[in-house]
Amino acid sequence: MDVNIIISTLQRKVSELTLANTMLEAKVIDLTNQVNQLNTINQEKSSENAINGNEDQTQKLNDSKRDSDDF
Repeated sequence: MDVNIIISTLQRKVSELTLANTMLEAKVIDLTNQVNQLNTINQEKSSENAINGNEDQTQKLNDSKRDSDDF
């Protein structure tokens, strides 16, 4: 087998692998961004739920206070 053919084949394979690697790195970045967005959304929902929970507790305390004032 001719050495030039081997070298050419190896160069083509390296180019293909380099392209595949670049595509995979881009996909990893995209997936990382998606995960970060989901984490941000979940944190916002958790904060919102905590605020709503505190408001519910305050309302219940106010309601029970009013009920006890009636006696």
